[in-house]
Amino acid sequence: MAGSGDEWPPPSNRDWLDCDPAFAEEADAAIAALKEWDTGGDGLATQLVNRYHASPLAHTILAEWYSSVCADPQNATAHLGIAALLAPRCPHIAFALALVLMKMGSYDEAAVVCGRSLLVPDPTDPARHYTFQKENVDAIVSSKGPEHRIALKREGIRFLRFKAEQGKGTAIPPEPMWPPEIVDVGRARCRWNSMSDEERQAFLTVSFEDMRSYCRSGGLPAECVHRIMRVLKGAEELVKGCDSFSYCLCTLCSTTICADAVEFMSHIDISHTEGKHKNLWSSIPERISDSEMELLKSWIWEPKPIDGDDLAERTRILSDVKEIVFQLIDMKAISLCLLFIIHKFIMSRVRPVTPLVVSMCACCGIGQLSSAHLKELYEFLKNLVPTHTDYVHQKAQNGEQESQQNLLTWSKETETLYFDCGKIASRKTDGSSQADGLFDSLFCKPLLGLGDPFELWVGVNKNIREELGKLKLRCSSCEEKRIQGGVYFLPKAIFESDIDIEPYFNDGIGSAQVELLLIDAELDYQKKRLLEACKVDYLAAIVPIAKACLRAKLNNYPPEKILPLRPPNGLKLQAPLNMILRSLWHIRRFHDTLQKIPSECTDVKDGNSLIGKTLCEIFDSWDNDKEYKPCDPRGSMRFADFTNSLVYKKDGKRRTATEIVELIFGRLHSSQTPLHFEFKGETLEQQTPIEASLLGCICLVHDLFGLHIYENKFNCVNEVDTKHMHTTFLHCIDWGSVGKTKVESFSELLKAQMSRIESCGHMVYQYSLIYPPRLFMTVFERKDDKVGHINMHEVLMSLAVELDISHFYGGLHSGSKYILVSAVCCNDQGQYFCFARDNNRWLIYDNNRRPMYAESWEASIQQYSQANLCPEILFFEHVMDRELDTHHDQNAP
Repeated sequence: MAGSGDEWPPPSNRDWLDCDPAFAEEADAAIAALKEWDTGGDGLATQLVNRYHASPLAHTILAEWYSSVCADPQNATAHLGIAALLAPRCPHIAFALALVLMKMGSYDEAAVVCGRSLLVPDPTDPARHYTFQKENVDAIVSSKGPEHRIALKREGIRFLRFKAEQGKGTAIPPEPMWPPEIVDVGRARCRWNSMSDEERQAFLTVSFEDMRSYCRSGGLPAECVHRIMRVLKGAEELVKGCDSFSYCLCTLCSTTICADAVEFMSHIDISHTEGKHKNLWSSIPERISDSEMELLKSWIWEPKPIDGDDLAERTRILSDVKEIVFQLIDMKAISLCLLFIIHKFIMSRVRPVTPLVVSMCACCGIGQLSSAHLKELYEFLKNLVPTHTDYVHQKAQNGEQESQQNLLTWSKETETLYFDCGKIASRKTDGSSQADGLFDSLFCKPLLGLGDPFELWVGVNKNIREELGKLKLRCSSCEEKRIQGGVYFLPKAIFESDIDIEPYFNDGIGSAQVELLLIDAELDYQKKRLLEACKVDYLAAIVPIAKACLRAKLNNYPPEKILPLRPPNGLKLQAPLNMILRSLWHIRRFHDTLQKIPSECTDVKDGNSLIGKTLCEIFDSWDNDKEYKPCDPRGSMRFADFTNSLVYKKDGKRRTATEIVELIFGRLHSSQTPLHFEFKGETLEQQTPIEASLLGCICLVHDLFGLHIYENKFNCVNEVDTKHMHTTFLHCIDWGSVGKTKVESFSELLKAQMSRIESCGHMVYQYSLIYPPRLFMTVFERKDDKVGHINMHEVLMSLAVELDISHFYGGLHSGSKYILVSAVCCNDQGQYFCFARDNNRWLIYDNNRRPMYAESWEASIQQYSQANLCPEILFFEHVMDRELDTHHDQNAP
């Protein structure tokens, strides 16, 4: 209110956050002249200082003019000195002053300026005195908080202090020799194993004050303590201000600091590479996507038997072909053109089959090539292996240190660090002191020496412009091949047209494409290398300090905490999920294939992308648990959610065994949408459908269990046979569909459901299969309890003999025989059992306890003759596939 004592004071015009429009207009004009190197700019900046002589911003703008345009460091230092007196808590002014002093060679003075600035409490926002125009400063202020800008600017000051100390020849303190901790490993492991999950997580938590207290507790030389304290102070300020332990400091100008990698790479492109290399890459062919790469890996790289052809010879040649393809995959040197060329080669040489049989693509077609065709393909592909071996990206290896750093996590809420319990190796469920990966890393391995983050930065400093020049020359040498290649550089034209593929290999076009893709990968690698070279990472420096602190804490762990060892709370899979997963675990083909396919697909749009990973972890726990105890995978909460989502519906009701296995297979199918790739030519873009298609799917469940079915529609009047195709992965039997037919064997049950007699008296198959599946799954539905006319015990006993599905599925040759490998059954009390074939005997699981054994299927069923067992899920394996697996096992080295 006018005239009152509550009026706001007028702007002081000391900085951007406290100025009036007139000052801002004059300052903008002076900065604009400065950026354009206008000869009249010094007059505008001098005039600004004369008009606002108490403004540190005005002096900073004039100092920038003297430093950047006039190359007059003395005058620049004088005005920055005045600005520093007027704004002693501003990190930007201190940084600018130290930088000018270092350019003058005054390293001692620069070190003093840096040290004094880092001791200032409550530094102000550096944006107040940026030499940018008001509009740009306002944008910067609105984008991040002042803590972020203060933390980064103070890091810049720390770097200048480091450079100044190097320049003046200050001796670097020796690396700390960590005091020997007298650790009784056995007793320490006992203490570790006695902790609950909550106690262990609390124990693995350290604060910056904990680490400082440890360093001050004695045992370290004074100069090492001082060095560690400086590192901890910098790390604490950075992580609290930027929520990160690292940032990028440009190696080419040493003054630009970016917390964001994208922002940093933009700076490199704009300020240093100037976009000169961008025009070179128009020649590079399109590389296959990650999804297509996973598809290629999942091809059936095993020959299928062909009459009159040497299977061993074809196996050897196909193995050589696979080796070349996988070598190119590892190099990321397979273009879409090459993928389509290989597909065209295969599909032009395999015997055509029924149209719309999507499984008959290059995926399985390669295994049907004759030995002559395989040799031809091998001779083509071996010319693609690159002759240059000096690409750095092929030799890059990730060190162990990175994985150890990733274990340490910052909690912003509690402002503490903790080693992630979720990454601890699982322990034995009986509580024995099995070696634990994280325990060994923290308490058994020697501590690494302390490295100042700036020393590490200097050690990996690398300018990549020379490497870019080499890549430019190689790319130019391949340009002629691109012009000569013509249509062979156009994936769509290759796929849709009938072209001769031999010139692609014989004229060097394919090898030129491989070379271009290697050049492209090298460029990406060099950029990533530059990003890593410019990364200043405090985490690498403080991990040894945190480990040393934990070791001391474990030594002082209260004796009363040493409790008798107890097994962890094992994850108990609920029925019938436990028996379903046990059955699947015992199916070797399913188990082994699950381990090979991608377990986590990041571009999944529908379904649970982690279902494969979760099953693998459960199977791994059983693989490693020879005593058949309940599994205890990592992340109990995640596995509990996994179990509940499968067992219970949204309304809280339990699912049946059939519903659960359908849900598991449906999620597996949806999670592998990147593998639903077909060579149809509709689009060359990566396929990520919202809902995965069933037809043409080569995912795990459809590759192993897929039933591609024709439903027969027979009309006796006009004898027109019409068919409708669909795809599923299970054969469902409704007990009520057999009517009152007396059934005493499983084969009779299938026949009663799968065939019918038309009015003309002919027996017809309701369904036909395009080809027999590798694994045949049968599930059962019971809509009512009126199944007394079915002798369940005899039906189960009859499963001991081989099952020929050609007796009730049309379209198959005689002898499509299957053998039972596992089964899930339920008794009249609602208790579930798993029966699993184990070589020449059977295992019987009952509620996840230690399994019982039986010498035969009949003997295992006979044990439950009074329990009124009823089958819920049956898993059969093709006899021929099982014999091939047995043959491979016998000949394995």
